[in-house]
Amino acid sequence: MKARDIVRRAGKNLRQAKLRTILTSLAIGVGAFTIALALAAGNGGRNYLSDVVSGAGDMRTIQVSAKQDVVPGESDNKPQKVGEKSQPSERVWKDLKDTDRKDIEAIDGVERVSPIFSVSALSVASNGSDKYQGSVSVQHDGTAIDLTAGKLGENNEILPGQIVLPHIYVESFGFKSAEEAIGNKVAVEFDKADGKTFSRMFRIVAVDAEPTSPLAFYNNEFRISNKDGEEISKAQQPVGASESYYALMVTVDQGADVEQVKQLIVENGKYEAMTFAEMRTSIMQMVNIVQYGLMGFGALAILASIFGIINTQYISVLERTQQIGLMKALGMRSRDVRRLFRYEAAWIGFLGGTIGVVLAFLVTLLNPVIAKMLTLEEGTSLLQMDWGMSAILVLGLMVVAILSGWFPSRKAAKLDPIEALRTE
Repeated sequence: MKARDIVRRAGKNLRQAKLRTILTSLAIGVGAFTIALALAAGNGGRNYLSDVVSGAGDMRTIQVSAKQDVVPGESDNKPQKVGEKSQPSERVWKDLKDTDRKDIEAIDGVERVSPIFSVSALSVASNGSDKYQGSVSVQHDGTAIDLTAGKLGENNEILPGQIVLPHIYVESFGFKSAEEAIGNKVAVEFDKADGKTFSRMFRIVAVDAEPTSPLAFYNNEFRISNKDGEEISKAQQPVGASESYYALMVTVDQGADVEQVKQLIVENGKYEAMTFAEMRTSIMQMVNIVQYGLMGFGALAILASIFGIINTQYISVLERTQQIGLMKALGMRSRDVRRLFRYEAAWIGFLGGTIGVVLAFLVTLLNPVIAKMLTLEEGTSLLQMDWGMSAILVLGLMVVAILSGWFPSRKAAKLDPIEALRTE
C-alpha cells in the first residue's frame, strides 16, 4: 500500500473520531503553547535586555583596577571562643598610577585608556538662572546616549568644553524647548580640597532624552568630556597629592578580541579586569534560566499527553478490530497496519504542535498592551516568535507522537484477521 494512501486513510480515520482527536491534540497543544511562548519570551527578553545593557556601556570596554592585597586575619579559618575578639582579614586598597596607564596602553589591541575620575559639583546655572544642585559625570567610553536634541562628536564623544544637559533642567534654566538650549552656556561651580571654589563654563551641545524603560541605566547628570573631568579632578585634589586613579577604562580596537585583551592585562597579576560583556552575559543567563523553567512546564504537559496518545490509539485499535481484520484479509500487510497507526499519531502530534504555536503567536500580538502595562517604550516587543525553533518543535512533537503510538500500532499489526473479523 502506498504511503500517500496510508496518510490519506489515517486522516480519514481521525476525522471520523473528531472529538477524541481534538481533545488529544489539545493536550499536546498545551505543552507546545508553553514551550513556544517560552521561546518567544526568551527571544524577546534577550533582544530587549541586550539593547538596554548596550546603552549602559560599550561592549569594547574593559574596566581595570589594581589587584588588591588581602592581609589574612588571625581568626580566619579558626573557631572562635565566646567573648574572644575576632581579627578578620583586611583588604588593603591600592590605586593605579600613571605608569600603569602607560603599561596598559602599550598592550596589543588597546585603542585608548581613559582614567575614571570622580568629580563633585556644588551648583549649576545657565543664562542667569537660579543655581541648582546637579551631579556631573565624566564620559569614560563611547556608550551611546539617547538624545532629544543636539548631537555629539564621532563615536558619541563629548569634546572638551562641551556638556550634555539633562532633560529635566530645560525648563528650570528658562529654555522653551530642548532645541533652544543648544549652544547656550552652563556655569558649573566646583569645590577644592582647601575649601575654596572655582567655576567652569561649558557649552550645551545636546540634551539627553527621558528614559522610556524602567530598566534603563540612567541618572540625571550633566556629562562632560574625560579631559575636562581629569582637569577638574586634579584641581579638587590636595596640593602635592600624587596622581592616582581609582580605575581605568580600556577601549579595545575595533575587531579585536575583548576577552583576549583582558587576559593580556591581567596575566602579570597586577590588575583586576572586568569586561562589560561579562555583565551582559550574566543578565542573559538569568533570562535563559527563566526560559528553561517555562519550557520545563511545557515538557511536563507533553509528557502527560503521551499517555493520552497511547490511550487514544489503544481505544482506536479496540474499536476498529473488525476493520483491521478486514483490511488484513483483503491483503493489507502488517507493516502497513503499523504505518497507518503511526501516521495517525503523527497527525495528532502535528495538529497539537500547530495549535500550540498558533496560540503562542496570537499572544505575541498583545506586545503593545504588555509594553504599555510595563511602561516600556512604544514598539517594544517582549515576545518575539522564533519560527525556526517553532518548526523544529512541531516536528519534534510528531516524532514523540509516533513513538507514543508504537505499542498500539504493534498490537494492531499482530491481530489475527480471522479472530478480528469474529469480534463484535
